[in-house]
Amino acid sequence: MRSIKHIGIIFLMTAAITSCKKNNAGGTTVYMPAGNKTVSATFDVTDTILYTASLVGADYPTVATAAANDITISFSVSADLVSAFNQENGTSYSILPAANYSFEASGVISKGKTATAPLKLVIRDGDQLEPFSSYLLPISIDHVSGGQAGNMQKTTYYVITRSPALEDLPAFDRTAWTIAGYSTQEPAEGNGNGLATSAIDGDMDTYWQSQWAGSEPGPPHYITIDMGGTKTIHGVSIVDRYFEGDWATNGHGQPKAMTVALSTDGVSWTDDGSFLVPIVEPQAGIRFFLPVFKAARYFRITVTSVWATNSTNIAEIYAL
Repeated sequence: MRSIKHIGIIFLMTAAITSCKKNNAGGTTVYMPAGNKTVSATFDVTDTILYTASLVGADYPTVATAAANDITISFSVSADLVSAFNQENGTSYSILPAANYSFEASGVISKGKTATAPLKLVIRDGDQLEPFSSYLLPISIDHVSGGQAGNMQKTTYYVITRSPALEDLPAFDRTAWTIAGYSTQEPAEGNGNGLATSAIDGDMDTYWQSQWAGSEPGPPHYITIDMGGTKTIHGVSIVDRYFEGDWATNGHGQPKAMTVALSTDGVSWTDDGSFLVPIVEPQAGIRFFLPVFKAARYFRITVTSVWATNSTNIAEIYAL
């Protein structure tokens, strides 16, 4: 006669074997491992992000889950989810424009497998988007054939930020630019030279020159530009007046140090960076990236130190 203890052991072994058979029989409930999470990605012009769908329990090694049959999952993007996300999180993302991405809209968990092969989300044409702008792209499980979608983790929220290399940023168009103010200018340079407007006229042979006739005030020297509309400014660029010989190598009025200030109305100003300015090859552009990118209509360059003289000169000014 078997003891009660032995009967109990046999019962437990039978239950364990039954449980294993049940787990090995396969699962059909599907979810996104990164579902209900925010995934951040930055790119310049193009990038590829991988995503998958898996069977529930597939990421837990103690659960032997595998598909009992082929399971096909289709995915979709919904602008309604962007609105809901913004409302819930206090954000204001726009949906990533359709022209700037493509994605594999279906995948298969093959029989005996636990997940789809990696699927590709391709971000492209970043040069058509504003630098450092962020967008939201929610990718959701839309339909499951051969199984069913889980109740949770059905959507992954991708925050896509265009983050170009700063040295590649294009300069803003200057068609609407005007001079809003300056410390001094020097008409005595002749032939239209020396005027503040020469710093934004597109002609490398003309330049803004601070006063030297009669007296030659030392720095600071400033020039203020109205861009004609508000833009997010990431940096400024200057081109020195053309010199040859000692004046080119040792300096003759080129800025040696400068600051940048920004304004939305031309009245209230915010300082946004101090910069040392090297002497470079004649008329090579010099870029200065601001520590804080801000929206502004006006910017002011103040030359606080000058190479070799008291007065200063700049051939061209740009913003990025």
